[in-house]
Amino acid sequence: MKRIIGFFTLGIIDKYIMRKFIFTFLFCIFLFSLIAVFIDISEKMDDFIKHKPPLSALIFEYYIWFIPYLMGLLSPVFLFLSTIFFNSKLAQNTEIISILNSGAPFYRFLKPYLFSAFILFIVFLFANTHFLPIADKHRLKFEDTWIRDKVETQNNNIYYMLNDSSVIHMESYNYIDSVGFNCTIEGFRNSKIHNRIFATKIIWNKTMKLWTLENVQQRTFVGDDEPIKNLPKLDTSLNINPDEFVLKANYVTSMTNPELNEYIRKEKGKGAPVHKFYVELYRRVAVPTSFFILTILAVAVSSKKSRGGTGAHIALGFGLTISYLFFIQIFNVMGFSGVLSPILAVWIPPAIYLIIALFLLKNAPK
Repeated sequence: MKRIIGFFTLGIIDKYIMRKFIFTFLFCIFLFSLIAVFIDISEKMDDFIKHKPPLSALIFEYYIWFIPYLMGLLSPVFLFLSTIFFNSKLAQNTEIISILNSGAPFYRFLKPYLFSAFILFIVFLFANTHFLPIADKHRLKFEDTWIRDKVETQNNNIYYMLNDSSVIHMESYNYIDSVGFNCTIEGFRNSKIHNRIFATKIIWNKTMKLWTLENVQQRTFVGDDEPIKNLPKLDTSLNINPDEFVLKANYVTSMTNPELNEYIRKEKGKGAPVHKFYVELYRRVAVPTSFFILTILAVAVSSKKSRGGTGAHIALGFGLTISYLFFIQIFNVMGFSGVLSPILAVWIPPAIYLIIALFLLKNAPK
């Protein structure tokens, strides 16, 4: 019991390292956010001039939400670089040597860093699952209003399950006119096709909230008999509306975890691929968890005093950061496409870097 209490007790040096470490992390976020905002302004300047959003909207409806989006996206990078920077300064000032010479083991030296990583883990776990999606929703709403010229929609080869026994397929769909072409609706009974409706055109009736099929050909499969009925027009209600064709997959980051789980359930019910959504769902937990791995890795590579000074450690940190992001991107693409299970695609990069971190920690100068 005393050991457990002792583990959670923080000394003066622990509090000093935690305070400096978290301050360095926040400073990195502030510095990189300023740079990112200026870069984003320069990239979108033509759009701002073209659409002329008011300054108040630009600040309070976009950039005030753009910064949290950036924090969520690059928080592991900020954490890793801030750990490298702060710990390298301790190493260059021989403060780490003084701490270890006082009798504290090297693994005990990790304690304030891991405590800090745990605090940030809790904060970003909540932020990734609830707050940051809301912030991203505001950011995307501004871009839809003032930057994008049109709504991105699914246009070709649309396939949806309307319910457990019927599916719809459209060769193409025009979201602006609410018109689809070469539409086929198939109903199933006892795992066999029971009826099929084909229409050269399907139109959404906004007033009646119904679909109108034109040049209809109905076929019912009853034994060997397949009677066909031709109709010039047919009004029908379908469990689908034009908003379903908006590519919400591009806005998956703007859904909170409950919303994302519900969206995955609906998409699975339609028979649509859901790999990309699961990757996003698992990523929201994997990113804060990687804080512990990257903290250990950063401390391991920056605890030795270097002739190149802090700059050498930062350069090494940038190299490891780029390789980490590269691995994440490769495995995410594999997860999106279904080549690899989403859970493996998300967790393999942290697992690889955990092994690297533990190896470097074991061989770090103590």
